[in-house]
Amino acid sequence: MESTIGKRQGRSERNDAIVTARVPAEIKKQGNAVLREIGSTPTELVNAAYRYVLKERELPKEASPLAGLAGQHRILSLEQKERVRNRVRRTTLNAPADWGSKSFKELLAEARDERYARLS
Repeated sequence: MESTIGKRQGRSERNDAIVTARVPAEIKKQGNAVLREIGSTPTELVNAAYRYVLKERELPKEASPLAGLAGQHRILSLEQKERVRNRVRRTTLNAPADWGSKSFKELLAEARDERYARLS
C-alpha cells in the first residue's frame, strides 16, 4: 500500500474529511495568532499533526525545560551559592541533645515556637 504522507493532492483528487475538536478558547485564539504570524492555517496544523502521528506512532511531547541538559554541569555564581546556603540554613532543623525521647512533631513544634518567639 502506497503512503500518501507528505504528498500534496489537487483539490479534484482529494477525498477530504472534516475533523472537529474541542480546544480551550484562549489556546485557540493564541494558536491562531501564531499560525497567522508564521503564514500557516489551522488546517495545515491538523494535517501536520496527523502526519506526525502516522510517522512516529505517538503524540508530540512537550519539550522539557531540562531537555538536552543531561550530563551537563551547571556552575553557580558566588551569589547563587550563597542563596542556596541560606535556604538550607533556614530549612534545617538542628536536633537538640535530648531529642531521643521526643517525636518529630514535638521537635518541630518546639522549633516553630522558638522561631516565632524570636519574631515577636
